[in-house]
Parts: sequence; structure tokens; C-alpha cells
Amino acid sequence: MGLVDYSSSDSEAEPPAEAPAAEPPSRKRRTTGRTTTAPDAAVPGPDTASSALPPLPSAFHDLYASTVRPSPVDDPSLHQGRRRQIPHVAGNWPSHIYVEWHPPAGAHALLHGLLSALGAELRSPSAESSSPIELSTFLTSDLGAPLPLHVSLSRPFVLRTDEKDAFLEQLGEAVRGSGVAPFELRAPALAWHRSPDSNRSFLVLRVRSSSSSGNRGGSRPDGQAPGPHNRELATLLERCNKLVASYGQPTLYQQKPGAEGGDGSGSATDAFHISIAWSFAEPTAELRDRTAAVFARDEFRDAIPEIPVSVNEIKVKIGNVVTNVTLKGYSKGGDKSGQRKSLFGV
Repeated sequence: MGLVDYSSSDSEAEPPAEAPAAEPPSRKRRTTGRTTTAPDAAVPGPDTASSALPPLPSAFHDLYASTVRPSPVDDPSLHQGRRRQIPHVAGNWPSHIYVEWHPPAGAHALLHGLLSALGAELRSPSAESSSPIELSTFLTSDLGAPLPLHVSLSRPFVLRTDEKDAFLEQLGEAVRGSGVAPFELRAPALAWHRSPDSNRSFLVLRVRSSSSSGNRGGSRPDGQAPGPHNRELATLLERCNKLVASYGQPTLYQQKPGAEGGDGSGSATDAFHISIAWSFAEPTAELRDRTAAVFARDEFRDAIPEIPVSVNEIKVKIGNVVTNVTLKGYSKGGDKSGQRKSLFGV
């Protein structure tokens, strides 16, 4: 597009003295290719402008999946007292397989309201303890920016530099070979989970596939979601566990027959969840009861289990590089190959 030639006030000819005074010109707004007067120009509002923009590709968020680390040495004072599960070793790459979910505005506001209500409840004195319980959110960053949430399909594990490429290729084959097509999850239950390899307790939404019967049946007294298992997640987990184990790394939600699930649930496939907050407090019976009471309020009890969580791809993070692996049949532009895509679909 050529440059617009704006006239200079110095180069304009002075009007003749005897010329009659002209009417003030109407204000003009210069737009691409034409000029329109202000009264006739339609000014698009924020909603119109934003609705015309296409959504960002999933891979765009991966560009900002990691923050800059000031040092490879673990310093809990930089991370609210948290400690690394995997110590830094040169040549080793901490890795994780997961489903990522970016809550839309309405779902984000609803979950934020839940955490605000629960935080206010836990800051008040209780019969068991007069000390307030601090709740830290996974919904937003320290600057208030929305953060993605996730459903884990592996434990944190380590790959060597010479293993990364082969692992990515094998993971793509395993996911495509699973036959799992895009599916949808719901979150009918809220619970506390204390990880055996962490000093934190996590507030989690138990998730269940929408294709499973009983996925809206409410929560059991122990905080578990009722009904049969998560067929799609269980299939993906089996594939991921088999691959991770072949590299000599620990698997997720594996237990001996008759034992409880890897996070205390009655079954490994009941253990899938989305973490939304954390605390250093122990998940006592009183903490669970107070949490259940907040979740049972009218504004949360029915609305949160209706939030859809679409699963079209899984992600694997190796070091600070995130790769998408699409599920069978998922297409953003007619391509149904299921191959991994870069930010620009190449």
C-alpha cells in the first residue's frame, strides 16, 4: 500500500481576501483506501473487533510454556517454597505428557469464584485450628494472566539428549495407534490430593469422559467421581505408560491388584484430575468437609460439572520445548493425518 500524501500547511495557498468565509469542513477519518466523514463512519466496538479475529492455534501457547530460570540450582525461595521433583543434571531433560486445557472466560470466572469462596472460608478460624489455611491458585500467574490447566498422562520423568527425538516419534505412533478420537471431559467432583513425592496438597477437579455413563451423578463422600472408568484417558495412559517404562522411567497410576489408585482413589482410572490450586496444609477430614460444603453451594454444585473440557490433542514437554500430538481424525484445516504440527501448521 502506498504512503498517504498529507498536504503541508506551509504549502497551502492563502485564500483571497475577498473570498467569503467557507463553512468549517466536516471532520474526516482516514481509512484504508477511502475517506469517510465521522458521522457516517461505523466504529466497530470491542466485541465486534474481537469476534472477527480467528482463535490462536494451540501451539502458540507453547511458546510461553516456560519461564526463564535464573539458575539450575534449586532455590525454593524463588518459587513460594516449592521444590523440584527432578534435580537438574546437565544432559538430562525433565519431561511430562499431559492434556492441556485453556478455560474459556465463563469457566475461568466460575472457577475463580469457587477458589475465592473457598479461600475466604479457609482463612476463617475453625474448630480444629485457629491458623488460617493459605490457598495458591493455578488459574492465574502472579501478574494475573490466565494460565492453562492440565490432566497428567505421565509422572515427571527424564530423557537423555540422545533419547528425545526417538521418544517423540514413538509417542506420536503410540497415540495415533490408540484409535482414540477427540473427546470431551466433565468435572463432577472436587477433592484434595496429597502427592507422595511433594510437600504440597492439591485441590483437584476429578474428570470423567462425557461418553461414560454416570458422569453427572455428583460426588461420592470420598470425593471421587461415580460411574465407570475413563475409557479414552485410560487408553492413552496405557500407551504413555508403556512407552515411558521402556525408557526405564516411572509410570503413572500403576498399582498392585487390589490396591488403591496412585493418588488414593479406588481405581487408577478414577484418578484423572485437573489441579486448580494448592496448599501446604495437610488434607484433614475437616479440610475436606469445609471444601465439600463450599462446592455444594448453589452457584457451583450444578454449574461446574457442566463445564466442557475438549480434548483434541495431547502435549509432551521435554525441557522447555512443547510438542503437540493430535488425536485420530482431528483436523484444523482438512488434514487428518494426526502428524505433529508446528505453530504455522507446517
